[in-house]
Amino acid sequence: MLSHEEFYQGRRVLVTGHSGFKGAWLCWLLSAMGAEAYGYALPPRSRCLYETARPPVADEIFADVRDHAGVERALAEFRPDMIIHLAAHAYLDGSYEDPANIFEINVMGTVGILEAVRRSKRRVPIVVVTSDKCYAQELKGKPCQETDPFGAAEAYSTSKACQDLAAQCYRISFPDMPIATARASNTIGGGDFNKTRLIPHLLDCFSSGRPAKLRNPSFVRPWQYVLDVLWGYLTLGKVLSEGGVTGDTSFNFGPAPDGFQTVGRVAELLASHFPGARYELGTEGCTGETQLLRLDSGKAWECLGWQPQYTLEETLAQAAAFQRGLGYASPAQLCREQVEQYRSRLQGTQG
Repeated sequence: MLSHEEFYQGRRVLVTGHSGFKGAWLCWLLSAMGAEAYGYALPPRSRCLYETARPPVADEIFADVRDHAGVERALAEFRPDMIIHLAAHAYLDGSYEDPANIFEINVMGTVGILEAVRRSKRRVPIVVVTSDKCYAQELKGKPCQETDPFGAAEAYSTSKACQDLAAQCYRISFPDMPIATARASNTIGGGDFNKTRLIPHLLDCFSSGRPAKLRNPSFVRPWQYVLDVLWGYLTLGKVLSEGGVTGDTSFNFGPAPDGFQTVGRVAELLASHFPGARYELGTEGCTGETQLLRLDSGKAWECLGWQPQYTLEETLAQAAAFQRGLGYASPAQLCREQVEQYRSRLQGTQG
């Protein structure tokens, strides 16, 4: 069986949503492994990781994932060997203001990708990235397994459940289409400038000397390193391409046990990297979010041989180092350095 490096060398991988946070990091990781990364996404926002670091891509198309003609053009021009579908409305924001738009992007955008591949009649393995938010909130803290029921909540989490089901539908209905779904959440890493998310908010406040405000400090979340999550997607894509997964091809990618921590504890650990950092505790239960969320990644560990390489403290240290490094190095240099650090860690554990 080929190693990851051998498998991805020269492989053409289409990353939808490559202008987003995880998409940009994924392009850097693919490039470091010798793959040809192709992108399909909306134009990047100002001051995002893609815009500041310019990850290496062989070619790209900027268009809406709901633009079926654009998707078909990307498939015809790029002729990918694999698709990692990240393009989505990826946040809770807007769930109560414009729910219909979220469903259109996350559900019908995914259906459009799957349908375009089906009509192309090419065998292209597809990893559809959904979310741990698809699980029913009635689990009340029980670690979510891939066989646990989905549940409806606000538009974002419900749309991700529908997206996951749509991917499963195509996998079952069209057995010649290799499709898998990947469920992960709360990825941490440098270059995430969306300040509505906790870690970017903390980093922005701590690095500028302003006190950070915490919402729901006792809520428990799975916190994990962005490169650990992306390595999970690449591992799943490789095994899927090689025919190494059958039956239910849905996989959780969560942190090791130390990565399940409260919002307050994460703020405390991150603050330790910034002298004089301060934070204020906010009101508990002020949103519709579930209070306790845990993922069971045992299936990925057993079936894929994947496991996280970084502890929570190391993950937060990497995010802090990236933030401090912006004062003297380019974002592209910081991305290259942290990708090489990650690959060295992998070689150490696998060798």
